[in-house]
Amino acid sequence: MSICYINGAYRNTLNSVISIEDRGFNFADSVYEVIGFKRYKLLNIKKHIKKLKKSIKELQINKPFTNYRSLELIAKQLMRMNNLNEGFIYLQVTRGTAKRNHLFSKKMNPNIVITIFSRVNLKSLKKGVKVCLVDDLRWLRCDIKSTSLLPNVIEKQRGADRGFFEVWQVRQNIITEGTTSNAFIVNEKNKIITHPKNNLILGGVTRDCVIQIAKNNDYDVLEKGFDIEELKKSKEAFLTSTTLGIIPVIQVDDIVINEKKIGEVSQKLEVKFNDFLDDQVK
Repeated sequence: MSICYINGAYRNTLNSVISIEDRGFNFADSVYEVIGFKRYKLLNIKKHIKKLKKSIKELQINKPFTNYRSLELIAKQLMRMNNLNEGFIYLQVTRGTAKRNHLFSKKMNPNIVITIFSRVNLKSLKKGVKVCLVDDLRWLRCDIKSTSLLPNVIEKQRGADRGFFEVWQVRQNIITEGTTSNAFIVNEKNKIITHPKNNLILGGVTRDCVIQIAKNNDYDVLEKGFDIEELKKSKEAFLTSTTLGIIPVIQVDDIVINEKKIGEVSQKLEVKFNDFLDDQVK
């Protein structure tokens, strides 16, 4: 039996309910965050809370916590109740409950839902994955971590149906990001390139950590858009996310990267990234 948290109470996940008048249900009027944990300690928690606060502010949702320290306490209680010392916390904050109307009251109490899930085995993915390219049809505020994810959901499923692990989205010939990850390449000069953090991407916490780790290890990082021609010439490619860490990309559509071999930069960054996470739980 899995236990979740809803608006101040711990409940059986399968039997938990929320009002059908919830605006997250009716309008996807809500934000979310996924936070990793290991040995009962939340990873990169300050960075995740900063992103959550930004999304809540942008959508004018009222503060879900008077003190975000309570989020950490709730998460640790869920770890204990679910007997799970490594995995992920999924947090969703909706604007609240009201009769269906596009307009909303600015006095609404947010609904808070927190669930927990275990880490999956990534061993097969570490050998490299295949990615396909599609047009980026999302709205122009991708930097807000809204639960309005239908374009991502549809394209991710279409890609999976064709045998691709992930889908990288392309806007005006520039690769922005994946449906559930950020996209990186390593060019011929060993420079790491990823799309700049702006309204066109959801700049993930893992993305930011990997960039900083790369810089700390004397790699040049260019936060700029890269196009398909640059992708074709790249010596490596990889993707990042909270749930996946760093995953090598060995093929994009019919473009084979580095003869489908895992690149040296990707391997080194993964080791450094794992060390970075381990340092947080010592």
